[in-house]
Amino acid sequence: MSTEPISHPRTVRALWVLVTVLFSALVALVAGILATVTGRSFPEAVLQAGGAFAVTLPLCLAVLSALSVL
Repeated sequence: MSTEPISHPRTVRALWVLVTVLFSALVALVAGILATVTGRSFPEAVLQAGGAFAVTLPLCLAVLSALSVL
């Protein structure tokens, strides 16, 4: 059994990145909604959502990279 990583076509990698961005946007949306429900102002909720997006995206990309998908 070969231990070399499989080379994926460019379109498959682009789709994985798109899925990662959409998942990060979903996490950011949920974080923003939860921040608003807990009583934070709109600018604070937007900052909370931006922080959630900024943390989730590199984490997901690192996982995909570790799995040799990217």
